[in-house]
Amino acid sequence: MLKINYFRNAPLLLLFSFFGFSITVFAHEGHEHGHDTVITIEKKTYIHFQSVLLGYQYIYSYMVRGGANEVSGLAQNLIDAASQGIQTEQDGSGRHMMQHILDGAESLKKAKNVTERQEAFASISDALFSYFNAWPNQLMRNRLKMCRCKGGHQWLQPENCPTACPYSSKKSSNCLIIEETIY
Repeated sequence: MLKINYFRNAPLLLLFSFFGFSITVFAHEGHEHGHDTVITIEKKTYIHFQSVLLGYQYIYSYMVRGGANEVSGLAQNLIDAASQGIQTEQDGSGRHMMQHILDGAESLKKAKNVTERQEAFASISDALFSYFNAWPNQLMRNRLKMCRCKGGHQWLQPENCPTACPYSSKKSSNCLIIEETIY
């Protein structure tokens, strides 16, 4: 009886192991590509993408707290990770997404005021949203949630943190209506 159940479950085990250890990560990219463009990120680039996400989360937390001086230094970490991602990724939509992240991080580093920081952060968020919109399972894998406020701004933040809008002009006032997407 045990052998029969084992052989019945073996194909499922092979199927799950195949999809669980894939080399590429696919996502939708919506900027200058068609609606059906798929981002393929190679395994060696995905490591740099993880560094981008970590840097993004640090920048988010400082923007919520109003730490303007720290954001420039953190933007350099994002620039380094995105640059390495561009170097390891072949031409294509994955490299294009990393380039958008790099451009936004460079703008963030050069930002002189709150409005410029928010615009640069929004461009980085848009590049990351294009990835996570098509592959929401990656949100769960990275323990993130997508948020949108009534002002039309969007951002990613850790799923275990209280929701706070990084675009709020006053530290004490958060957006009253925030839509969260958690998978």
